[in-house]
Amino acid sequence: MSLAHAFATAGLAARRTDRRTAATEAEVRAAERRVIERRTGLVAASAGRTYAQRGRHAAPRPA
Repeated sequence: MSLAHAFATAGLAARRTDRRTAATEAEVRAAERRVIERRTGLVAASAGRTYAQRGRHAAPRPA
């Protein structure tokens, strides 16, 4: 194997690895959308707590 062939092979392998591990713009946007939906759901779920007794000592700690 010549030195030029070795460099070419290494370059192709590096490009293939980068392509496999790098996220596309659409994947990034989809992940951001999922995070926003998850956080919105958590906020909506924790907003509706009603406690039977008043006072800090009687209220269960929110998650």
